[in-house]
Amino acid sequence: MDEVEVIEKYIILLLGVKYKEPIPSSIHLQKELFVLSQANEKVGNVLKFMKHYFGPYSAELKDVSENPIYFDDAFIKESNNKIYLTSKGKEIFNEIINEMGESEKFKEFLSLLKMVRELYDKLTTDELLLLIYITYDDYTLKSSRSKELLKTNKRNKIAKNLLRKGVITEKKYKELVYK
Repeated sequence: MDEVEVIEKYIILLLGVKYKEPIPSSIHLQKELFVLSQANEKVGNVLKFMKHYFGPYSAELKDVSENPIYFDDAFIKESNNKIYLTSKGKEIFNEIINEMGESEKFKEFLSLLKMVRELYDKLTTDELLLLIYITYDDYTLKSSRSKELLKTNKRNKIAKNLLRKGVITEKKYKELVYK
């Protein structure tokens, strides 16, 4: 299978685990698939991320998400920047599910996808970026946003929101605030 086709399938699977809810933005798509690439070796072997203005970034993922080749009607990015799975995309999602059958590894992968969506979709762009920057600090190098987000006042405000949303623990909150 071609790498582009695999990336398109990852996007369809990520969208499909929460079919009725779009991914909030292209930044969310990039960061959610980055996190998956860190947690799943197969995803990491296909998607390569570089240090960029907003942290980890894959030019190939950007191209594929904006101009799919294999599944061109499976998902759309609307003018509000949200990325939706279409009804055709839902059919493709179901075909992939049926094709993979009862594989335990695939079920675990779907659970991971759903967990990532449930955690990161509810975050603002700043909250998402701060989490990425504090978890993967080497991706702050070329970032145009990291310095601003890591400033004490901004970081503390975002950390408080993350704690309130249940995304970070009290211990992690204290680490961020008293850094």
